[in-house]
Amino acid sequence: MTRRDLHRGETLVTVFGHHPVREALRSKGAEVLELRLVAGSGAKEYRELRHDATTLGIAVAEISRTEMNAYTGAPRHDQGIGARVRLLRVIETEIFLENLKGKNAGRPARVMALDGVTNSQNVGMVVRSVVGAGLSGMLWPMVGQPWINGLLIRAAAGSIFECPIIRCDSLVLGLAAFQSAGFSCLGLDSDAPSSLFSMLPTHREVYVLGSESAGMSDEIQSLVDVRVSIPMAGALESLNVAVAAGLVCFHAGGLLSPEG
Repeated sequence: MTRRDLHRGETLVTVFGHHPVREALRSKGAEVLELRLVAGSGAKEYRELRHDATTLGIAVAEISRTEMNAYTGAPRHDQGIGARVRLLRVIETEIFLENLKGKNAGRPARVMALDGVTNSQNVGMVVRSVVGAGLSGMLWPMVGQPWINGLLIRAAAGSIFECPIIRCDSLVLGLAAFQSAGFSCLGLDSDAPSSLFSMLPTHREVYVLGSESAGMSDEIQSLVDVRVSIPMAGALESLNVAVAAGLVCFHAGGLLSPEG
């Protein structure tokens, strides 16, 4: 279980590092409210970010290294660059499901969910696969998984701003809501006899991956409709969750158009 974060669920986050901040400035899925740079640097990337932010009417300020440390909380990773950013693609489960009714009823929708994956870098890399494969979003519980933070954004390489984040109180409640809306739930389990690649993606589906060490929890296993495995050629128990998620996403994706 992850430590309780007072900012969990908030859409206003701190982004740091040249590439993540640049992607936030470029994305329609993010609103950059302010840019902060460590004073005295004349590096090209500083000048470019300053120019881009100023052109967009975003407030830019130079601060000391000590102030930047406090601003980002990640002095080893921030590259002297930080920004406050509002995420625009966070959506509640009920609204996401409501948007799939009516004229969108015939539209395929496939969603990724993680059970007990607590490493921010792994979660960020999963987000990259969700966006790259064109899945409809990522079901994001408020417990059992880190909320969106600077390290996660860095690992996602900017893709977090393009990923519909479907917020739910817990994964159990989130999956139950999706199943009630007609989604099937497919769980990845290394002991399952059926291969992921023998299953054709259904019209509406949620894919659930557990942690490398524990797999899916018993509670989540009791909810999934189908369990499948990724066949291994060698004597290997499991893949890194981010690698496994990449295989699942691109098997399921079919270049679906993401929400939002």
